[in-house]
Amino acid sequence: MDEEKYLGYIKYDGKLVENGLMDARKQAQALLGYDAALRYFVGKQAPELRNLDFEIPVRIKKGSWEALIPETVVGWMQAGLGVVATAYFTKAAQKMAEKDFADFGIADIFKKAVEAVKWFARIGTHMGDVSIRKFEKTKFSDDNLLIGICNDKGDYLYIPKSIFDLYISSSPRLLEKIAENITEGRGLKIGTFHDGEPDEVTIDITNKAIFCKDEDEDADDVVLPELVHGDTVVLEGEVTREKRVFNILCQPVITLCGHPVVPRSGSTVVTGSGSSSVQDVSSAR
Repeated sequence: MDEEKYLGYIKYDGKLVENGLMDARKQAQALLGYDAALRYFVGKQAPELRNLDFEIPVRIKKGSWEALIPETVVGWMQAGLGVVATAYFTKAAQKMAEKDFADFGIADIFKKAVEAVKWFARIGTHMGDVSIRKFEKTKFSDDNLLIGICNDKGDYLYIPKSIFDLYISSSPRLLEKIAENITEGRGLKIGTFHDGEPDEVTIDITNKAIFCKDEDEDADDVVLPELVHGDTVVLEGEVTREKRVFNILCQPVITLCGHPVVPRSGSTVVTGSGSSSVQDVSSAR
């Protein structure tokens, strides 16, 4: 394998994939999960690229199942999308000239996205919990480019500050679909290449639960399981009642799945049709 030609990868290895084979549905889930994670970090850096389609080439070899991102990913995207991509990248280049994209190009955006996926896994295995967003006893490197986070064992992990900022804004469920494929005999590696050498994080059955829900967890008490914590969403429903305190009108309350839903922050907006939407709901149970 010409490692220097790739930016990064996800790889399943172990006894269950010794011949490079994996169930078609699991392969699809892995690719969609990796695609979603990369697209998320690309969109965080450059919202103009968020809705642009791109393909991930898959390479299968004996001993493992791998999905790799080539260094030529931008050219790959342009070739696959033709005139549409060419016109789009021309516009994106103009935006960059206006300093809307910071001081790097599209290729660098993808490199950082690939790095961010790997670091998400590394931070998760270090902390033992990907839902933590407030860190105590942090340290900085002398040049302030690295931030050190401390786990419950007192060990520090130093992370590039730009990557740490992306991690803080991400959903704890970012790698859920990829991690769900992990089982006895099939582990996961998420990595990047530096000067042709792989730098990877291993997730196996012992730390799988850090990244996805326990299969035995009862999901019946979750009213809206499709919602992702931290995302801004719009939910529509009928107004069931309005809260009043001392005759002062408070925000209307809507009912979804038989439960009243009130945003932790944001507002409930009533439209002229009598329906309403709840803005910025983090979770509903």
